[in-house]
Amino acid sequence: MASELRVDRIIPVNGVPTGGGGGIIQMKQTVYSTSDSTTSTSMEDVTGFSVSITPTSSSSKILVMLSARVNSSSGSNVNTRSSVGVFRGGTQLINQFVGAYFGGTGGTDLNTYNSVNTSYLDSPATTSSITYQVKFSSDNSGCTTSISGGDNPNRSTLTVIEVSA
Repeated sequence: MASELRVDRIIPVNGVPTGGGGGIIQMKQTVYSTSDSTTSTSMEDVTGFSVSITPTSSSSKILVMLSARVNSSSGSNVNTRSSVGVFRGGTQLINQFVGAYFGGTGGTDLNTYNSVNTSYLDSPATTSSITYQVKFSSDNSGCTTSISGGDNPNRSTLTVIEVSA
């Protein structure tokens, strides 16, 4: 017969260090396997690129990590870039500008592929389910911003880790 031990938290004999956490409680990840694009200048949801987690304690922190493959395509416009962000509800936690300002007079299709790798330590103060959503936009309507999934090593992922306070 197998034994099983389940606990909500393990605290070291000397207590939790001041300013330190007790460790990782849970982790969730979405691997984005399709692609989506926009020419919108307002932040829009990347379809299907979100992850939900339900914290076990309202004092927990959530480490949010985004790794995404982003393409900025200017068509014949110049001086454009893309923006990629992670939102919790209406709150923007991460905003990463990608691409480049293209010089010249235009008339040439310009594409810039970038890898976005960024993180943020969130303090949601809840035990209700939280959804973290990736959003994107273009600097102007002449720029197309695309996020793609794909095979390793070009996967786009959104990972959330609950860390005890």
